Amino acid sequence: MMKKTAIALICSMVLVAGCGSTENPFTQDNDVEENTENIETIDEEEVAEAATAQASVETMDENTEDPEADMAKASVLPAYEYPGPELFYSVLYQYIIDECGQHFEKADVGIPCLNIVAEDESDKNDIKVWGDFWYYNYELNGDTLEMVSGGSFPGCIHIKSTDEGYEVTEFEMVGDGSDYTPTAKKIFDKHYDEFTKMNEDTEAKEKTRAQIIANYVAANNLEITQYKDYGWEPVKLPEENIDSFYSTLD
Repeated sequence: MMKKTAIALICSMVLVAGCGSTENPFTQDNDVEENTENIETIDEEEVAEAATAQASVETMDENTEDPEADMAKASVLPAYEYPGPELFYSVLYQYIIDECGQHFEKADVGIPCLNIVAEDESDKNDIKVWGDFWYYNYELNGDTLEMVSGGSFPGCIHIKSTDEGYEVTEFEMVGDGSDYTPTAKKIFDKHYDEFTKMNEDTEAKEKTRAQIIANYVAANNLEITQYKDYGWEPVKLPEENIDSFYSTLD
């Protein structure tokens, strides 16, 4: 009997000791898990911030690694715009840029060169301009425009006068290869001999080309002094003559 009483007393003491504890083992486990989650959340935020900072540094490095490339991007030339006062020729030049320029890859600037053979404005609904219409693409290298592509588009451009100005309605182009001569004779008709003589006078055509470039340079206040074709020596630009080079079509 005394032995049973002693055992009961010991069990009671153990139960009292357990009940008297202020710490709950299940609560401690939950606290540990919550602390672990907080630590993991903090770590993820720190990693994200560090990654963002690193990305910013890499972006800065990319922007400063190649200053020459940045300068090249900043030196884009202005698009060519006809610098004279005549709306008629402004429309004509822009048409050459849009129609002929589409056959070539983009460059720093595309500049048209119109070698006009004859004009007939007797019919305002069908003004005719015969000529050898060129389009040149240039890349800027220092103070030199280097020609990288281009081509000749001889023929007759038809333009009509409208209330808003002028509109190109048709472009009769001379054919290629064996079609060149017969189509040129048909399109230029009575102006064919003039067309042939003009094509033979390469010096006069280059003079026109140089003057158009010089006037473009002057109109845009550019520090360009010459142009160059591949395999040829650079050609110095003449003085601009915007006021006298272009004339009014009445």
